Amino acid sequence: MKKGVLAVSVIFILTFLCTNVIFAQFGKSNGPEFYGDFKPVVGGWSEYETKQKGESPLKMRVAVVGKEGNAYWYETVMETKREGKVITKMLVSGDPADSKNVKRMIVKVGNEPAMEMPVMTMQASKGKESVGKIVDKGLETIKVPAGTFKTQHTQYQGKDIIVDSWIYKDVSPYGMIKSQSKDFEMVLINYGTGAKTLITETPKKFEMPAMPQMPSKMR
Repeated sequence: MKKGVLAVSVIFILTFLCTNVIFAQFGKSNGPEFYGDFKPVVGGWSEYETKQKGESPLKMRVAVVGKEGNAYWYETVMETKREGKVITKMLVSGDPADSKNVKRMIVKVGNEPAMEMPVMTMQASKGKESVGKIVDKGLETIKVPAGTFKTQHTQYQGKDIIVDSWIYKDVSPYGMIKSQSKDFEMVLINYGTGAKTLITETPKKFEMPAMPQMPSKMR
């Protein structure tokens, strides 16, 4: 394998891994997608239990932990069995699920140092799918672990998926109380204000690892 081919392979693998850590939380892999509108309020947070068919439940926390100019620092925390706590912090000018809104990105996995990733890593994501339509199903009162809410029930009807969502505007940042599809469910277990970032260290800049020297016979 030539050095150039090896370098491209490493870059591809790192990009793939980083993108999936981030966007699994937004429905790009096996996680939820928020069908409510992104309405950031500094300090607002909400915590969910997510259940994917055939997998153990996971907890996820989303919060708006700061603001710079017209952009907001949006932070997510996922508790995973393999990596432990995965924290993602993004400076966004709009919905974080759309990669073009992401201006900066910081990731901290378990006890590893926080790392600021190049924004170009995000380009592998296409953002929310625009295919399909959202149908208004009216007002509905539902009960979840976080309490009882009078919600707006909507249904996303896509080509290969139908997702029901129950929205309450005073829960930041998406207003999501419950989301449910054939194989997935997400319910609100707690919410509030006063959120602070969990990444308190100065992040290191991501640097591409040096390419290993290949044996001369393989060059």
